[in-house]
Amino acid sequence: MKYWQKVCAVICTPIVLVACGGDSSSSSSSGSASVSFSVSDAPVDSADEVVIAFDQIELVDGEGESTLIDVSSEDGTLDYIQVDLLEYQGENSLMIVSDQAVPVGSYDNLILHISAESGLNYVIDNNGQQALKQPSNKLRLGAFEVTTEDVQAFTIEFDLRSSLVMRGNQNNNNGYILKPHGVSIVNNATSASLSGTVDTNLFDEGDCSTQDGNMIYLYSGIGLDANNLIDLVDPDDEEFSGDPAIPDDAIVPIGSTEAGDDGSYSFGFLEAGSYTAVFVCDGNSDDSVEHDPDIVIPAAPTGNSPGEKLGEVTLAAGDSGILNFDY
Repeated sequence: MKYWQKVCAVICTPIVLVACGGDSSSSSSSGSASVSFSVSDAPVDSADEVVIAFDQIELVDGEGESTLIDVSSEDGTLDYIQVDLLEYQGENSLMIVSDQAVPVGSYDNLILHISAESGLNYVIDNNGQQALKQPSNKLRLGAFEVTTEDVQAFTIEFDLRSSLVMRGNQNNNNGYILKPHGVSIVNNATSASLSGTVDTNLFDEGDCSTQDGNMIYLYSGIGLDANNLIDLVDPDDEEFSGDPAIPDDAIVPIGSTEAGDDGSYSFGFLEAGSYTAVFVCDGNSDDSVEHDPDIVIPAAPTGNSPGEKLGEVTLAAGDSGILNFDY
């Protein structure tokens, strides 16, 4: 069971997590490249702080061999770095370690190792401090590739509305966990961003209410059938029940963010490509695991409905796209 508390309005703050000098084991690739990793977050409605301590990055190649990269505090006195993901939003960033050479090649998995030391990982919500528990103290994020470019920068982006969940409920909770769902690895050299404003008249137009949560949902592709666009859902979650069922032709958002009081919103570190963005005025009630048919995903405006609530955009590498929702 999930619950959400409104906390913030903008997306994608990089926390620069650059590979630092650590243990390296063999890889089947020849040569090496200098890489960096950034951590970026999208806001989550259920928390005021999301504090996590990283102590290693592990790169696993196709033969199961690992390259281990140690992470430490800025002054080098701690063998981890503890970060509140919600402190670094917008264009802010925090460099925490220096460049590291790693073997060139395709990796089957990037694994973030999280410190097991007591008290380092937690979430603060409207019930106080809650444990942030990570199964096996590892977050497995999947495949990516290191090429022969001189320096490559990657961003590990957490869409916390999808990846941060509470097990249990407010009265009987078992702490929060982070899931790989909603976490992506983006090559900064080929990434783009998207921002804009929602006319605040849309906040209370029609069935909308300023109390419900004004969200932008982002879908991959353009020319999509708006009837197939649905809310956040995660069929791979261990608590997913499938009731209500997900429609066969459903198109699930790749991310979401809240529009601020002034209507501003932004997505950062997107892969270059085409996207459909939709303004949703009741997103705070969206359960990120189960399908919620009551979440209204608007289509393009009709003659009886003022306001642009659906838009399309194509972004090339390096683009800072603008998409506004006008009344």
